[in-house]
Amino acid sequence: MALISSCNLTQLDTPADGEGSRSFIEPATLPATVDAFENEFHGGSQKTWRTLSFTLAGLDGLQDCRLDDVMLINADGTYQYDGGETLCRAEDSERIRTGTWEVNDDGRSITFDRGTVREYTTTVNGLESDIISVSGQYIGLAIKGIYTSAE
Repeated sequence: MALISSCNLTQLDTPADGEGSRSFIEPATLPATVDAFENEFHGGSQKTWRTLSFTLAGLDGLQDCRLDDVMLINADGTYQYDGGETLCRAEDSERIRTGTWEVNDDGRSITFDRGTVREYTTTVNGLESDIISVSGQYIGLAIKGIYTSAE
């Protein structure tokens, strides 16, 4: 999955250039149970997650094409990913994708599209209220994303 693709981010309180209003604190804890995790992740039926921050170590400029990405997570274990108006190329060549998700390791990781060529597992760094932080690897580089479900 490309939205919650692996990524590596640091806590950010303001955008790097000092402009904009995206202010958040990266969550550092997880819900106590898998059921609680899944309920936070899909909201009981479905939940929309929007990108707050996305970084790919060693590559400048990648974050911009991720900032308009949106993912709808459904309680039935499916998702719809919208790469937004600005696609990042490579695996991000389709604007709308659908697939499956499942929680692993007591809520410490999520696998998207298990058993397919797009299978990807991401580590969950924290999930609190309406913010989730995930990280992983892409072509050997650390990636990290922070997403919000707040409208």
